Parts: sequence; structure tokens; C-alpha cells
Amino acid sequence: MTRSPAPPRPRPRIDPARAAQLAGVVAAAVLAIVLNVLAARHYRRWDVTAAQRYTLSPATLTTLRELSEPLDVWVMLGGGAPLEQSVKQLLVAYQAETRRIDVHDIDPDKAADLPALEDVRKRFKIEVGRSTEGRVVTDAVVVVARGDRHWFLSESDMFEVAGGGDDTRVKPREEQAITQAIRNVLGGDKVRLCFTTGHGEPQLADGTEDGLGVLKDLLEKDNFDAVAVDTTDPSAHEPFKGCAVAIVAAPRGPFAEDEAARLRTYLLEGGSALIAAGPINAASPNGMAPLGLDRALAPFGVGLDDDLIFEIDPRDVIPESRGIRFLIAPKPHAVTSALVATDDIHDPPRVVVQFARSLRRVTEEGAAPPSDLLVTSGDAFAVSSIAGASEWTSVPEKRPEDRKGPLVVAMASERPKVGPKAPHGPRVVVLGTGSVMAARNWRDPGPVHGAAFFVENAISWLAARPEVLDIPEKPTVAAGIRITDASRSEIRLYVLVFMPLAIGLLGAAIFAWRRSTERVARAKKAEG
Repeated sequence: MTRSPAPPRPRPRIDPARAAQLAGVVAAAVLAIVLNVLAARHYRRWDVTAAQRYTLSPATLTTLRELSEPLDVWVMLGGGAPLEQSVKQLLVAYQAETRRIDVHDIDPDKAADLPALEDVRKRFKIEVGRSTEGRVVTDAVVVVARGDRHWFLSESDMFEVAGGGDDTRVKPREEQAITQAIRNVLGGDKVRLCFTTGHGEPQLADGTEDGLGVLKDLLEKDNFDAVAVDTTDPSAHEPFKGCAVAIVAAPRGPFAEDEAARLRTYLLEGGSALIAAGPINAASPNGMAPLGLDRALAPFGVGLDDDLIFEIDPRDVIPESRGIRFLIAPKPHAVTSALVATDDIHDPPRVVVQFARSLRRVTEEGAAPPSDLLVTSGDAFAVSSIAGASEWTSVPEKRPEDRKGPLVVAMASERPKVGPKAPHGPRVVVLGTGSVMAARNWRDPGPVHGAAFFVENAISWLAARPEVLDIPEKPTVAAGIRITDASRSEIRLYVLVFMPLAIGLLGAAIFAWRRSTERVARAKKAEG
């Protein structure tokens, strides 16, 4: 008996509907891949903000597209920082234009980011502290770096305050600051500040109270290059070559004639100088020695007297200083802009000076007229001799030959430009005291922090080298909301009472509406 062959199995039928669904899924996946590839190659970002906050200017676009090597940008802004979102969103726009910018986000308040923050702190010598609210803060919030070159940006570089009182507004400047930082990192050397040595000046490498190490660290944070220059070296025929500013900081000995001649030549050729020199002790009839820079400063109309100022106005004298250490009043000028009371600055930091000499105006043909910066009270006087001062136990009596107050302790002067392309003419700021260069000025509390601000502003004014950066200004925006005790009570009432009550009423209304519609539906169903 033979077995009949098994009937062939029926072929499975393909459901057309399921096949269409599968084909649709495959097509959607392919389309998604293609769109992602196109998006990666042709990335475009839309700025829908009213003021086009994140639309890059042609100057920035040119800078980014001309990048020939990679840059690193560290952003150290926590989640509660007002600038966090604007800076990060702007950097996203930068990265959309070039692949040569690598952004590193570090949240100082996150424990997971602490190793990265410590690495950046050590690498760039960034100061880290805590605010009164307990947040971790850094003195640089953005660092742009290329190799061993870097540029610091602080919060104040990112905006400009406009207005005051209840209508305080800010003008965003994030793009200007970041693009300028990129250009500076890609450009030439940092602005060089040359500190003279050879006359008993404090040393830049000395980080103690007696040195200039604190100031040097601060200047490096402000993107200056501080170097020492020995002007007493016989081979130093052009000691200030390449220097944006020559700085004479608290010398204890005089300058020679050839040193003064070299400084004069440097200044008249377009240089700038900051001179901070108090009386110089010497074994002379009046107990003092001339600084020796009269010839260099004469074209600027400034001269230094060999005397010692005593302030006897009780409102200005620092207790137990016998009148040698005192508060001094600043006069309006670009150098003192943050130290003079205005409608916007009600309580500016006070300037404290110590062991100061007076300044005078000198007449030389073609000399520039100087401006007074710091002036004593009318009660002050300057003794013309300090011989035997070691035996003084109190303020000496004023003698007929002593100069009467008010006395000028600081002046600024600027000569005409030496060429049409020069950003400004030769400038000098002269102080009759070296005490403003002491490290303690940067550790003094805010109310008497004026000497530190004075030095910083003076260096900024002297070294000003504006670079044309054609980035349009952004419109001002509100800086914040002023909350008073009354408005705080209103907010508490809205949050704790009115908002829950409104939500409750809305819920009750929705509940009543649903009940009514269900009732109508049941009635219609019963009728049917």
C-alpha cells in the first residue's frame, strides 16, 4: 500500500495593510536618517527673540569662519547665575558657525563638576570663593584659550548698566566680550606693563604685603603682561621698548639723569607712564632726595615737590596715624569715574593714602595742562623738611615755609597724538605716594577700597588701545524686579491664597459642567 504524497502547504498570505504599515515604518526611518545627515551637514539655528539676541554680527561671523586652529572656551556659570542661559545660548550659535570651538560647561555648584573646576582653577590661577547666598563664585566666568594663551572674562564684561533706581536696565554685551576675547587670543602679545627696578621698588615676584605679587596676579587676570625692567642697566638703551605703560611703583631711591632722558624719549614717542612715588628718605639737609624724573614729566606739566603731607582734618585722618595716613578726595576724571559720587554712585569707595608728597604744575613750552585727580582738605599742610622726623611724637607744627592745603597728590595729563593712527596721545598719571601700590589695598573692605580701584582705573586708562569691533549694540533690557516689603506681602497673598482659590474655583466649574453634560446625556438616553 503506497502512501499518497502530502498536499503542499499553503503559502502564507501577506496582509496588504500590514505590509503598507511596515513599508511606512522603513520609509520613516530612512527619511529620519537622511534628515539627520542633512541637518548635520547644513545646520541652521533660528533666533526668534524680539531683539535678535543670538543673531551673530558679520564681524563675529568673519572671526569664526577665519579660525585656523581650535579654541577652548570654559564657562563657569551655575544654574542660578543670571548670565548662564544667555552666554550658553550664544556659544551654541558660535558652534553652529565653526567646529573649531570646544565649549566646556562647568557648574561650580555641582559636586560632579568640582574636579573640572579645580583643574581650571590651577591651570589659569582663578580665584574661587562663596557668595553671601552660599553659591560658588569665580573671578572669571569665561576663559577663552588657545595653547598657552588665554583671555579672562568677568561678569562685568558681559553687560553695561544703564539707568538707575527702580528703572535700572542693562545692555547685553556678551557677543562683544566673547568675540573680542577670541580675537585677543588669536592676536599678538598681551598689553605689556613694564615695572622699573633698580631703585628699591617692591618686586613683582613678592607675594607678601611688601611686594607687588598681588597686583601682578590681578593684572594677569585682566589680561596684562607685567614684566620687570631694570633701567639702571648700562646696556638698557631702550628699556621701555614694547611697553604699553611704564610703571614706577614706590621707589626708595632716585633716578639718574640718563634714566629720566630715556623715559622722556619713550613718552614723547607715544608711550604712557604711571608714577607712584612718595618722599625719598636721604641724608640731606631736608631729609629727602629728589625723584629725578622732573625732565621726563615736564612735557606733561607735572612736577613733584620734596615734602611730606600731614592731614589734620579730623574727618579725613585715619586714627593713630598722626596725620600721615588719611582719606583724600577724588576729582572728576576718567581715572576716578568710579570714585566720585554721582546720581548713580551714592557711596563710592574712599581713597586712603599714606606718606605722601604734593604735586605742582610746571611750565615748559608746549607742556600739556594736567588735571587734578586727588586733593587734600584745606587744613592739610606739607612740611618742607623731615630731618629729625624719627623724634616726632605728634604732628609737627606748621612753619611759614610749609605749603598750605588743599594740596594735590595725584594728576593726569595727556599730550596730542604723535600720529593719526594712534588711539590716544602720550599719557601720564602721577601720584605723590607709593602707598597705593601696597598689597593691603586689594584686601581692604569695600568702603576704603578706593586706592586699589584708582590704580586699576589708571592702568586701564593709560593702556587703552581700542580695537574697532563692528558689533551693533543690543537693546537694553530690564535688570530685574524691585521687590519691596509691601510687594513681598502681595506676592505671598497671591501664591498662598488667590492662586489656590482660583484653581479650586476652576476645578469646581469644570466639575459642575461635566455633571450637567452627563445629566443631559442620561436624559436623552432615557427618552430614546
